[in-house]
Amino acid sequence: MQDVCLFAHFDRNDRVDEYVLRYLRKIKELNFSIVFISASQLAAAEIERIRAECCDVIVRENAGLDFGSWVAGFARHGASINGRLLLANDSVYGPFGSLATALERLTRRPADFYGFVENLQFAPHLQTWFLLFEPQVVRHPAFEVILAQPFSTMNKPAIIAKGEIGLSRRLVESGFRYEAAYLTDREGLAARRHPANAMHLLWRELIFEGAVPFVKIELLRDNPLNLESAETILRTLEPLDPAFCDIIRSHLARISTRPPSPPPQSIDSLGTQFARWANGRRHEMLRQGYHLGHSNRRATELWNLAKLEIFTQALDLARALNGARRAVWNHPYQ
Repeated sequence: MQDVCLFAHFDRNDRVDEYVLRYLRKIKELNFSIVFISASQLAAAEIERIRAECCDVIVRENAGLDFGSWVAGFARHGASINGRLLLANDSVYGPFGSLATALERLTRRPADFYGFVENLQFAPHLQTWFLLFEPQVVRHPAFEVILAQPFSTMNKPAIIAKGEIGLSRRLVESGFRYEAAYLTDREGLAARRHPANAMHLLWRELIFEGAVPFVKIELLRDNPLNLESAETILRTLEPLDPAFCDIIRSHLARISTRPPSPPPQSIDSLGTQFARWANGRRHEMLRQGYHLGHSNRRATELWNLAKLEIFTQALDLARALNGARRAVWNHPYQ
């Protein structure tokens, strides 16, 4: 096989959703042979839905997260890959617009492997929901060692350390160089001082300015930074592809399990609400700081960073005091 995509899938309802089918078709249009590896117990009818898009379908136990699936796919097909290798998964909605155009822009600067987004949290690495490797990497012993690890026996923190972070680190240590559509070191002081997940913080900039045609599902499902709601994000994206946004809404309605927030009836809940607001405000300031990195307004950037530092320290102090108050309140006095 020439260019191959190992696509990791999991659905708690044992389904292949329409957004996944759409993504597979977009990858296939780029002439990748797709190996679909699912950690769900797919019925024959679900497997049949993807047969036309994939050269192989592997159903395996639910262990090891996406890296467990990629290991299974590489173990079966790695020796027959003669071209590039794409590792992808179903944790994103996309592409919005042309995947071919986005990939051409991504690979415009020569490198050994590529990802759409770099992350500096814990250590510099490429986010693993879309990784493209040139043949020299795929055939290198270091790459084979990475995908020979027993991810199915690891817990999530170990998989992140040895898989997501370790993959970029080991390949760079082996002399390979990566490129990304979004590289944090090209941003400003806030990005270097306060590393954040750009797919959560800067989704709008990445879609409309950064040539990253995807949004993370967890952004819409969980609102991890307490910023825009799912519907606000979808209304922003709707002009790009209204029909696709309807597919996303349908998927979110099926997977949403978030219970309604209880009314604030205690100091504890009010404190939690304040912490949520304060954290959201901090992330808004952080977003502004990242955006300032695009300009040469150094004084403005420094002033924004100073405000961010003060606000972050105040928030940390409030959290510490709140934790101490709870410890005293819950102490079993005799």
